[in-house]
Amino acid sequence: MRSAFKLAAAAVGAVALLSLSAPAGAQQETTLQKILKEKKIRITGELTSPPFGILDKDGKPTGSEVETARQLAKDLGVELELVQVPGPQRIPTLLSGRADVAISSLSITLARAQTVMFASPHGALSVVIAGKKGVDIKSAADLKGKRIGMTRATLEEQEVPKIAPPGTNIVFFDEHAATIQAMLSGQIDAAGMAAFAAQSVAERNPSAGIEVKFTVKTAYYAAAVRPGDHDLLRFINTWVFLRTQDGTLGQIYEQHTKVKLVPLPVF
Repeated sequence: MRSAFKLAAAAVGAVALLSLSAPAGAQQETTLQKILKEKKIRITGELTSPPFGILDKDGKPTGSEVETARQLAKDLGVELELVQVPGPQRIPTLLSGRADVAISSLSITLARAQTVMFASPHGALSVVIAGKKGVDIKSAADLKGKRIGMTRATLEEQEVPKIAPPGTNIVFFDEHAATIQAMLSGQIDAAGMAAFAAQSVAERNPSAGIEVKFTVKTAYYAAAVRPGDHDLLRFINTWVFLRTQDGTLGQIYEQHTKVKLVPLPVF
């Protein structure tokens, strides 16, 4: 297993090589150099999306993506500043410079890849349609005439409308918590969400009878950085590879999702 010291040293070495290769007088401080100098990394955290990000019984942030962010900060030898944002603000927060990295179950899509640079995936998720047991939905065809909720700026927002037949009433919410509450209260008939989130909602609200109706798509998610942050991306890719190989990221994933991490592709 690589130690945090060795990982941080590798990053510093990469930065040094980049600095040596840059023309004299043209050097600018990179994001990775700034992180190492200030001993702090700012990472987005969405805390209304179980099991990726939630508040525990003591009101402290936790979840698979929050703990992944903590592990990255630890291995860099810096302090973590968790920038709490709703789902739709993950990429805008990164691009505005208010965060250095987005680690918030951010699914890899072609549309998002036009605005940010994705690292190699460190997790996988399935988008499902979930609802109460009394709601008759078995396939996409059954969505017709139903009120289907989903959260903006999520993979489900992109994928569910593709398979929804005409006559489906899609209702959008700005946060996962609002989508979940609408499903529990009967404001919507069902919701598109990550399978893990559906499982968590079912466990937290046993009397509601929440179940998965069918799976829409399985996808991968990854950390994202701003365009041009190649040194930071290089470090994160190395970190994902090493921490996947030694089982650290798998342990974090399994602890919070209760399922084994599937084999992941490498960029």
